[in-house]
Amino acid sequence: MTPQARHAALGFLLCLVLLTAFGLLTGLSVSAPGSAWSQLGLHCLHLALGLTVFLACLAFPVDQVRKVAPGMILLVGAVLVAMLFGLFGHESHNAVRWIRIGPMSWQPSTFLQCLWPVVLAHWAARSPVRLQQPWQLAKLFLAFALLMVPVLMQPDLGSVLILFTVSSITLLFAGAPVSYLRVLIPLGLGVLLLAIQLFPHVESRVTAFVNHTPDFQQVRAEEAFALGGIWGRGPGMGVMKYGAVPEGETDYVLALVAEEWGMIGTVMLWGLYVALTLFGIRLAQHAESRYGAILMASATLMLSVQAALNMAVVTGAVPPKGLPLPFVSRGGSSILALSALLGLALRAALEKRRAQTSVEEWIPWTKSSALAS
Repeated sequence: MTPQARHAALGFLLCLVLLTAFGLLTGLSVSAPGSAWSQLGLHCLHLALGLTVFLACLAFPVDQVRKVAPGMILLVGAVLVAMLFGLFGHESHNAVRWIRIGPMSWQPSTFLQCLWPVVLAHWAARSPVRLQQPWQLAKLFLAFALLMVPVLMQPDLGSVLILFTVSSITLLFAGAPVSYLRVLIPLGLGVLLLAIQLFPHVESRVTAFVNHTPDFQQVRAEEAFALGGIWGRGPGMGVMKYGAVPEGETDYVLALVAEEWGMIGTVMLWGLYVALTLFGIRLAQHAESRYGAILMASATLMLSVQAALNMAVVTGAVPPKGLPLPFVSRGGSSILALSALLGLALRAALEKRRAQTSVEEWIPWTKSSALAS
C-alpha cells in the first residue's frame, strides 16, 4: 500500500465515522419525546449490523466476491420479480418495495446499490477493450435495463436513476469514451419520460415542481430551514420534529438538522460528504488494480450521488423523491447495502495484484505504477 493510498483510506474512514456519529446525535436530538431512545436503539442496531457487514466484506477475498456477485444479483432480481407478482412483500406509500422481518423492514432493490457496482467493476476490469466497443456497452446496458424493470415497476424510480447515473459515470472513470454520453443522456431522459407516463404520482410531482407549487412536505421543510436560520435553535430544541415534517427522521432528516443546527450545521454536514467523496476518489486513483480503482470510484459515487440527490430533494432543487441521507437517516437497508459496498471497495482498492499491464495504461486518471488487473 502506498503512503498516498493509506492517507486517502484513513481520511475516507474518518469522514465515514464522523457521518455516523452525526447520524447518531441527530437521531437522538430530532426524535419526538417518548420515542427518542427507542428510535436511537433501532438506529444503533442498524449501524451495528452495518459495521458487522463492513468488517466482513473488508475481510472477504476480492476473487471470491467477483465470483459470487453475479449469482447474488440474479437472486435479488428473482425476489423483485416475485414481489412484483404479489407473492410476498409489504406495501407502504403506495409501493410494494419492502419485506418485513420481525420489527424491521428491508428493501431488496437497495442491495443492488452494492451488488451492481461489484459486477460492473468486474466487467470493466476484466477486459478493458470492451469499453471502446459500442456493441459491448450496448449489451451491458441491455442487461442493466432488464435488471431495472422490476425495480421501476415497484415503482422505485429513484433507485433506477441513482444506479443509472452511477453506472454511467463509473464507465467514464473506467475509460469509456465521452462520446457514449450522446446515447446515455437521451436514454436516461427517455426513462424519466416513460416513468412520468406510467406512474401518476411521478407525473404529479414533476408537474408540481415545474409549476412551482411545492407539496405539504416541501413547504414544511422550507419552514424548518427558515426557523433554523444561520445558527439553529440548538440540539433537541426544534419544534418541527413533532410530526410537522413528514418522514423527518428518514428522507427529510436534513430539514430537522437545519432547524436545530442552522445553516452552519448543514454546511458542515455537506462538507463531510464532499470530503468523503474527495478522499474516495483519491484512494481510487492510487488503487493497486483496475478492479480496485473502478470499484472504489463507483462506491464513492454511489454514496455521494445519493447524498446529493437527498439534499436536492429536501431543499426543493428537484422534484420530491423518498430517499435516505446515507448514514445519517434511519434506514436499515441503505446502511447495510452501503456498508457492504464500502467494505468490498476498500478491500479491492488496497489489495495488490499482479498482471501484465499497469493500471494507468487503461485508466489514465489513476496514479498507481503497480502492475495490476
